[in-house]
Formats: sequence, structure tokens, C-alpha cells
Amino acid sequence: MPPASSYLGELGRALQEALVQALVRGARMLHLPKGTFYALAAAVAVLALLLIARALLPRLRRRPRSPERGALEASPAPAVALDAAGWRAELDRRLAEGRIPESLEALWWWLARSLAGAAAEPDWTSRDLVARSRRDDLRGDQLRDLVRRLDLLTYGPLPPAVEDLRGLLGRLEEKLA
Repeated sequence: MPPASSYLGELGRALQEALVQALVRGARMLHLPKGTFYALAAAVAVLALLLIARALLPRLRRRPRSPERGALEASPAPAVALDAAGWRAELDRRLAEGRIPESLEALWWWLARSLAGAAAEPDWTSRDLVARSRRDDLRGDQLRDLVRRLDLLTYGPLPPAVEDLRGLLGRLEEKLA
């Protein structure tokens, strides 16, 4: 069985050949001179590149790189130094200051320390957090849905409002109670 890249390469070549043949047939039907045909082919290629760029640029913009949009490294306190109560106080402080990306970090760590205690690791995903929760009563769909909501607020295309974070925090506290 050939590798997937070979199949994709063949598929790309077949699509390219079909496009060129369609352009040649169209040029013959319209009796276009060679210069016009080449200009038309170049315009189609540029259009294709612009459409690809238009599709990719929003996805690249969603990946925050700067500290003001959500880099988790911006925390002044190391994650291992705080327990759940410490992260809860840090969360309140950050929310009061309106620092959304840092508040999201504090909310995740508060939840992690609440569910897994000191065993929570910085490289855990939210799925790891739910799976490794020390409380069997919390492994249900409700907790998963709340953690997915936290992921959506953290990695979604738009930054959440402070009220969104406070609402999620209230639902999480209710679930953990």
C-alpha cells in the first residue's frame, strides 16, 4: 500500500491536469489567443492562492502567541506553588483586574487542584484532568461539559467576558460542592 502522501500527490496531479485540460478546452471553444489563455490561467492560479490564504489566515490568527491573548506562561506564580484555595484567590484577583487570559489560567488551575490536588500537572489536558480526578462522583457528563466549556472559553476565537468566567466558575463550584 503506498503512503498517504503518494496518494495525495497523485490526487493533486490529477486535479491539476483536469483543471489545465478544462482551461485548454475553454480557450479553444472561445478561440482565445495564447497570450489571453496564459493570462487567464495565471488569474485562476492567483485566485486559488487567494482563496487558500483566506481560508488559512483566520485559523492562524486563532493561535495566540502574545501574553495579552492567553499565553499561560505569563503567570507570576508557579502553578505548583498554589493549592486550590490559592488559585481561587488568584482567580478572584485576576477577574477583578479584568485580566481574562490570566483568569482562564487561574480557573483551570483552581479546577485542577480541586479535582486532583497536588497530582495535577501543567502538561495535562482538560480530558486528562477529568480522567484523573480523584472523585469518582465527578467523572460524569456534566463535569465533562463544564470542562469543555472552559476549553472553549480558553481556546475559542473570541475572548470571553468576565461574566462568562464568573458564570462558569459558579457552575463548577456547584458541581464540586
